[in-house]
Amino acid sequence: MKRIHLSLLAILLISLLAACAPQQTVLTGDEQAAVLAFSEAKTDTLLNGMNAGDYAAFSQDFDQDMLNAMTQAEFDKLKQDRDDKLGLYVSRTVNSVVSDGDFYAVIYDAVFEKDDAVSMRVVFRADEPHQISGLWFNK
Repeated sequence: MKRIHLSLLAILLISLLAACAPQQTVLTGDEQAAVLAFSEAKTDTLLNGMNAGDYAAFSQDFDQDMLNAMTQAEFDKLKQDRDDKLGLYVSRTVNSVVSDGDFYAVIYDAVFEKDDAVSMRVVFRADEPHQISGLWFNK
């Protein structure tokens, strides 16, 4: 009987936590276009800065948390690793745009010199000036 009560309690807690979590919404149409209107230029600057090895350009649109996490030293490591595994950035297409609470995530299908099938995720704060808050490359 105790096991049943514990199991029911665990299920209830999981359900409550899931209900309280921010819901991701895939944006389309005008909502997607509004996010891309600010995100594309910032993503261009980020990737061009990375290709050039220019930390100042790469990080110019970062929020404070991202600046704290992605220091010049971390950038140098990321760039070396990315160059070794993927090569330089070549192009991208938008796969999807997601709203997740206080953030927007733009997921790209990216092409690099050594790999033409990289998923790239750039996260932006929903609040103006829509600073970059996250960056991931997935193979």
